[in-house]
Amino acid sequence: MTSVTLLDGGLSTALEALGANLNTSLWSGELLRIDRKTINAAHQSFVNAGAKILITSSYQITYPGCAARGWSPEETTDALMASTDLARAEGVKVAASIGPYGAYLADGSEYRGNYGLSLDELKDFHRERLKVLIASNPDLLAIETIPELTEAKAIINLLSEFKSTIPFWISFSCKDESQISSGESFADAAKLVSEAANSIGVGINCTAPELISGLMKSASPTTKFILYPNSGRQWDADKKVWVGEQEAVFTREQISQWIELGAKIIGGCCGVGPSDIAELGKLLN
Repeated sequence: MTSVTLLDGGLSTALEALGANLNTSLWSGELLRIDRKTINAAHQSFVNAGAKILITSSYQITYPGCAARGWSPEETTDALMASTDLARAEGVKVAASIGPYGAYLADGSEYRGNYGLSLDELKDFHRERLKVLIASNPDLLAIETIPELTEAKAIINLLSEFKSTIPFWISFSCKDESQISSGESFADAAKLVSEAANSIGVGINCTAPELISGLMKSASPTTKFILYPNSGRQWDADKKVWVGEQEAVFTREQISQWIELGAKIIGGCCGVGPSDIAELGKLLN
């Protein structure tokens, strides 16, 4: 299984283990203004666990979202640039995180989609943040937890407009074994991303592990996948906590099947901590 690259796990999970309070609309991004040392320590915990790709803390950082928390535009730009630098480590690639419009709403919309926004409106929302993250010079762009096709198209269009050559993936949140969160076809989502210039594959993240194999099977057999499921719990958007029993980390049988179906990068999302990534690394090796 050594042809698969080990991704990190849920940054928020590692931060909470270090004592961070993430109960604001900016989630882990809040620490980019008040506690960057803890972000760096959380990244390092995944490096120590064997991760070869680290996803940055910029997921929840948007200009309107930060303005609502009293940040100036300059502070938001500085936080975005710093998020890439905080994840740099020897022998590790940095993937700058671009969260969905639903993350800015902070009401669980990244698990529903169907925002009612046009392609151009979504491009306007993502434009400035994406431009700054490209300028931060990451190795990769991780466009994450996208719940609908219009948003994926908006970001692909922006990458083309910016003439970005940074390799990227777009990962989707999914509701069952064939549909992304909006109810649209995962097969259509995978085709859209796979055909985009500089795409290294289509991702599935913050989705229950038991749905992953079915989703992969629904797409073209030539698709390359980036997989980082959550631990199987559900997000309570009102209380901003994960609820439900903590599931066991992924099994050897699951990992073997995911690799057989085309997984090239595997890690974890919410609820998957450094120790889980270390165990995953043992399975991959």
